Amino acid sequence: MWHCSDPAAHGHKVRPQPKKPRTEQDEQRAEERRKVIACNRAWKAAAGPRQDFVARLVRQKTLPDAARVFAQEIVLTVPYFYSSWTDKHESETVARFLGIKEPEHADLTETAAQLPKARVVNALFAHVAAACEHDIREPRTWSNLNVRQARYLLLLEALGQDDNGSYRLSEVEDEAVARHRPDTAA
Repeated sequence: MWHCSDPAAHGHKVRPQPKKPRTEQDEQRAEERRKVIACNRAWKAAAGPRQDFVARLVRQKTLPDAARVFAQEIVLTVPYFYSSWTDKHESETVARFLGIKEPEHADLTETAAQLPKARVVNALFAHVAAACEHDIREPRTWSNLNVRQARYLLLLEALGQDDNGSYRLSEVEDEAVARHRPDTAA
């Protein structure tokens, strides 16, 4: 068997070292990574139907009482996520929820002037829902959902059930809120 003592000097290629065989721990890490990737994709995919449901709620003649109370509570207590979102002056999501054509160019000042008194609560909920959506926009949110974020998703789930089951949480959303569900076995 021949071998070269200085492959770089003679222009020879060095053969790669064989890969180590995969261990059970490597397999577990790979499986965990596959789960994280799948859940991240599912979380992103769930945003569309959830936001469509919010837009439908906002465009109804009357907003459900639970949504009104939730929106008022957020506005009156001004939690950090809401105040930081309002500082960004992001209005495209609010405009989309309100059904404004070309939401990326919407002038909410003009919209506010044209808004009928009966729809002010709907606009308030659209504003709060946009802040909540911004708060849960990151794909990894499913893995560490806080109480406030879970309350928003549970509210939407309850409103969807009250609306003849028109909206259900996706599998990843349901899994994320599971630890925040109130105990019903009391």
